[in-house]
Amino acid sequence: MDQFVAVATEILAARVGMAADDPEPQIAARSLLGLWHVQAESLRKHLNDSPAPGQLHEQVTADVRRAAALIDAGLHGFTRR
Repeated sequence: MDQFVAVATEILAARVGMAADDPEPQIAARSLLGLWHVQAESLRKHLNDSPAPGQLHEQVTADVRRAAALIDAGLHGFTRR
């Protein structure tokens, strides 16, 4: 995961004209990649209920979207310089 974060940090920093060691691209990369953890936890949580595949997809997608909305609100000011 650390390698993914490092690559994402470089890409995000380049897109907004910052250095990869600036805090904004670092936290942006960690936040975005953290959505994978949200998805995995949501799958574990909802699989215990044994829902139908379509329902499981809807539940997990809803959880990931909730997390992504929070990230979006926080990263709204992270734009190109």
